[in-house]
Amino acid sequence: MNAHLHPPVRILCIGSPAEPDNLGFLAAHALMGRFDPEQVEVLALDRPGPRLIEHMRGADTVILVDAVISGAAPGTLHTLEGRALDGLVMHQTSTHGFGLAETLALADRMGELPPHLKFIGLEAGAQPFAADEIAQLAKAVSDTATAVLDSAGKPRQV
Repeated sequence: MNAHLHPPVRILCIGSPAEPDNLGFLAAHALMGRFDPEQVEVLALDRPGPRLIEHMRGADTVILVDAVISGAAPGTLHTLEGRALDGLVMHQTSTHGFGLAETLALADRMGELPPHLKFIGLEAGAQPFAADEIAQLAKAVSDTATAVLDSAGKPRQV
């Protein structure tokens, strides 16, 4: 298969095109053009629910990007990976309907989780996300993807 069809790293930015749940779309926009598309695919997904499983399929590493509501200070960066995602509680009153935690649990039961799963989220507040918060998130996602590629001996960002 062509590597372009299945890059080793897939960044899935989750949300809605509209505020207040537009972090995924803002992050995807900030990440566009940062990577070699043969190595990293960036997608913005509008409230994918269980369809997220299809978007994870075929990737060695998936980095999920989403807004978080945990009670931490707005703008707090959250990073989790592997089994640490098991206790993920997000969007309890989500516009996603079937939330991220439920989708990941379903994917796990179906044996559909990617070999390497990472989550990077930004704590939401009462105000829209600020440009500096989006830049901080994009840098964290970029650094994570670059580290994955470096550890696998793949080319760095373009």
